[in-house]
Amino acid sequence: MACGFEFRELANRNPFLQDLEEQGFLLDFVGGYLVIYGLPYLNAQGELAHGDWASPVDLSADGILDAPKDHQAWFRGGRPHDQTGRALRLGGGENRVKVAEDFVTDYSFSYKLFNETGGMRPYQSFEEKALTYLDTICAPALAAFPNATPLRALERKAAEQGTPLMLPDTLSSRYHMNDVSRLLVGKKVAIVGLGGTGSYILDFVARTHLAEIAIFDNDTVHVHTVFRFPGFIPRAIGMLKVDALMMQYSNWHGNIVAIPERVTDANVDSLRKFDFVFLALDDGPARIFIADWLSANGIPFVDCGMGLNRVAEGLNGVVRVTGTDRAAFESTAKTRFLPGGDPEGGEYRKQGQIAELNALNAALAVVRFKQHFGIYDRENRSPSIILETSTFEVDRPGEDS
Repeated sequence: MACGFEFRELANRNPFLQDLEEQGFLLDFVGGYLVIYGLPYLNAQGELAHGDWASPVDLSADGILDAPKDHQAWFRGGRPHDQTGRALRLGGGENRVKVAEDFVTDYSFSYKLFNETGGMRPYQSFEEKALTYLDTICAPALAAFPNATPLRALERKAAEQGTPLMLPDTLSSRYHMNDVSRLLVGKKVAIVGLGGTGSYILDFVARTHLAEIAIFDNDTVHVHTVFRFPGFIPRAIGMLKVDALMMQYSNWHGNIVAIPERVTDANVDSLRKFDFVFLALDDGPARIFIADWLSANGIPFVDCGMGLNRVAEGLNGVVRVTGTDRAAFESTAKTRFLPGGDPEGGEYRKQGQIAELNALNAALAVVRFKQHFGIYDRENRSPSIILETSTFEVDRPGEDS
């Protein structure tokens, strides 16, 4: 099966088909039939199966889908059932119809709609016909198998990318940015520390073509943690952070590796294989140790940090990113641009709901990471920036006020 010009032209003239395609349905127009591939259904044993739905179409002279003349449709696959094991009341029966050279149906259906008085009524549009059949055939399977999906084009197009990204990157293609988004193909990154900032970093980089994302943290998820994670992860409390986040973000990226360990001198060598490392730690000495080791071994890094203090009116926060090479480390180590000690008297550990600063910190870190690989332009070579929330001013080394 190949989506040829005929379907493209049909979709261009019928927004309903274009919308189905952009949702991820696998469609084609063959032999005068509109075909929807890979619909999930339940077989007689209650097992998940997939079949292909086909319906002839009536077209106006300018290629617009007219309202269907009948209720009939054809299906390649078994007879769909509900969750109690009863065959769905779709009408029809076994019927072999040759839709195309490699497409012969097994059943015909005649699923009818009724008006308010109980009389049979026609479908008012082809869209109503297609969606009625989709909902009726797929609903029992989607209820019984929450991970089932009728969006088979997503899986196929994602596989064609040749990367672990689980969805086709239509965002890049939509804005003609495939050339820059593909710069991350084959690259491996690690995130050390999966608190608020580290989890937002994962949220951003999981949507890329990276070859591997390793996440290091030995802590568990507490109630205050979920206030700082992006989104909401059901049943995460009590799980290891890396396990909860891997479970959530594996929907985006197929090669996230959870490593439930702190990085110390005993295992720091495991970072050697990565092309880039994010540091999102709240431990000053550990930050300095790892950044020193990475930069000494030529592994680019970006270190993140934030502070939050009470002032006369509310809170004042700062977010910082520092990196990415040895020169950046040597010019900032153990200064406020790459602190080596733990905060004293700050509010960081007292304030749980600072997700917006975590997200801002992570966004700056990911921009610096993408600058390193040429995705974003970088004109200022400063090794570090600190952004203050009360003024929105940015400090850089050598520009201290």
